[in-house]
Amino acid sequence: MGRSLPSTAPVAITPDSVTRFAQALGLDDDGTVPPTFLISLTLPAADPLVDDPEFGLDFTRVLHREQRFAYHRELRAGAEVSCTVTVESIKTVAGNDLLALHTGVTDAEGLAAEVWTTLFVAGDPA
Repeated sequence: MGRSLPSTAPVAITPDSVTRFAQALGLDDDGTVPPTFLISLTLPAADPLVDDPEFGLDFTRVLHREQRFAYHRELRAGAEVSCTVTVESIKTVAGNDLLALHTGVTDAEGLAAEVWTTLFVAGDPA
């Protein structure tokens, strides 16, 4: 707990990425960034946890359980953002783990949004 990953390199929110995300959700593409768009940036930012053998996260046993977003200001296409993932908690319940992550999303002005992700990690059936 408390482990933070290095911030990601800045990623541009492009009009094309916003359009594709909106279309995938069946939303009208009105040019605004959908509220859940940040999952497309924050989940990949946690990939180093999946790739770290010492952390031991077997992604084949992962189920996305919960997602919360807090925007401190509106993000628009053209913004460049970086993500910093922190492991908030790991709880074991009935042999399964609940992994809670917090991701700060920053742009040139500072903290733009926060995303909380909870992953259910099924225990080893053996």
